[in-house]
Amino acid sequence: MSQKNIKNVKYHLHNYKFQQGTTIVEAIVAIFVLSFGVLALMLAQITAVNTSINAANQGEVTRAVQNLVEEMRSQPKLVISERLDDAKLAKIQFIVKDYSEYATTDINVCSARLNVHLINTTLNNCEINANGNVRVTWGGQSLNDNDKTDVFSYSLTAGQS
Repeated sequence: MSQKNIKNVKYHLHNYKFQQGTTIVEAIVAIFVLSFGVLALMLAQITAVNTSINAANQGEVTRAVQNLVEEMRSQPKLVISERLDDAKLAKIQFIVKDYSEYATTDINVCSARLNVHLINTTLNNCEINANGNVRVTWGGQSLNDNDKTDVFSYSLTAGQS
């Protein structure tokens, strides 16, 4: 063969084509990735808002119960009680604080006494007994509206001192 018959043939291992823009598949995948990212951020934001609402409600109930207990402690009804001392067969008289004027299991009366203002929820239960124990329960904020376990409670006793 002669040199004249051999042509310069260039072989390329890869044929490169330059693409202008994106393909439809790439665009759809990018939209899905972006939308799931935005959805995750929204879920995190809702959870953060619910947590802050629960904290605000807990602070409000704590404030209201502590104010009521301080009022109960400052204006107790004093009752003279007596007991029999077994060793000497003598009666011992002592003073007991009686909080029966505050006692109620009616949620409306209890709520009015507490003057509590909750965000996006109401009191589930409110009890004040004659011993000065105040117990309040209320529903919390959660992502699942059917979640019955999301309940908060606070209890404080005026007590005997």
